[in-house]
Amino acid sequence: MANSETPENQLGFTAGTPGQRLRIRATLAWRRFRNGWQIFAQSRLALFGIALLLLFGVMAISHPVLRATIWKQSYFDPVIGYDMEVRHPAMPSSRHPLGTDALGRDVLSMLLAATRPAFAVGIAAAVTTALIGTAIGVVSAYYGGAVDLASMHVADAFILLPAPLFMVIVGMRFNNLSPVTLGVIYGVIAGTGGTAIVMRSHALTVVSKPFIDAARVAGGNNWHMIWHHVLPHMLPLAALYMMISVTGAVIADAFISFFGFTRVYLNWGTMVYSSFVYSSYISSGVEWHVLIPPSLALSAFSAAFYFVARGLHRVADPRLRQR
Repeated sequence: MANSETPENQLGFTAGTPGQRLRIRATLAWRRFRNGWQIFAQSRLALFGIALLLLFGVMAISHPVLRATIWKQSYFDPVIGYDMEVRHPAMPSSRHPLGTDALGRDVLSMLLAATRPAFAVGIAAAVTTALIGTAIGVVSAYYGGAVDLASMHVADAFILLPAPLFMVIVGMRFNNLSPVTLGVIYGVIAGTGGTAIVMRSHALTVVSKPFIDAARVAGGNNWHMIWHHVLPHMLPLAALYMMISVTGAVIADAFISFFGFTRVYLNWGTMVYSSFVYSSYISSGVEWHVLIPPSLALSAFSAAFYFVARGLHRVADPRLRQR
């Protein structure tokens, strides 16, 4: 029967040596990626989000390079830099393209330096959210029964505690946490709550498919079923929630710094805080040239991941492709 051919046989391979099986899996993975990219690229907003992320990546890489090659350390240090030849706060000029703040620090140097902590928070939150949410959702849907009931009760409890609010509370109590730690905290709350519930719903759909029953009849054990047949179908949705969690984590981290709860590292929230607080003591009024760049960067960084999430949503939900 033609319908009995497996994807491996359709590709012209036979499951023999480990090298052949690896080749089969790599080919199938590449085919899925190529098909997914074609759907993803249909969204202009998603492609624009990729371009924004590349821009922020260049910003993060360029800061240490500029400090090591072009910029003078004493002038462009983002924390203790001070230009003795300029009256501060200074407006944008050829010497300081975005000006300086009331403490004499170069705004452009601060803006670039704050990009790396934003990526650290976002990536930590994204990976943690995806791993925990997918693990809980798949295990809950596959095993069902008491495991499913207990997992969903825990998820319901975590939904009552929004991850951004919990991050702010943690930031108030522990003001020396690193960006990665804050991102992991956000990911644990987000992944155990709403993400786990959505992933479980999708996993239930996958588990009910006929090919799962066929694989079980063929003798596949639980680990084989989950790893080779359920998880591959969860990846687009997991990637979607990875992108969504970045936006919430980065904004929550900025709010922690804006409220003055932490000063361990420089981020865009710290710059916004500085534009209000230090100006009231040293200069008159708000330092708009210090306030606007980090505000725009924070908005653009969050929007980039949201746009990418829109594209991934098209990949994960076939219904959106008809629109």
